[in-house]
Amino acid sequence: MDISRSTREQKIEISRKYFLVGIPFLPWVWIINVCWFWGDAWSKTNHIPEVRRYVIWSGIGALLHLAIIVAWIAVYQSERVRWGELWDDISLHVPYGSP
Repeated sequence: MDISRSTREQKIEISRKYFLVGIPFLPWVWIINVCWFWGDAWSKTNHIPEVRRYVIWSGIGALLHLAIIVAWIAVYQSERVRWGELWDDISLHVPYGSP
């Protein structure tokens, strides 16, 4: 899809849809929204304020999800042994280390 050929209204609508689709915990859609519309949001000659709002909120949401995932991985890796056998049983991949 070539975004550069889209009209201003189409860009706003696409960015809005990507933002709304990303709300139910789909941070990769927000990352795509930020990457695709970064230039339209911060262009000095032809920026679109509505798109800028969606790009900012998509970036914030993606970073928040990333922080949550990193925190969960850190807690799981450090506390897995102490939590007991159940946490090893529900894991697809059990990390090597002391049991």
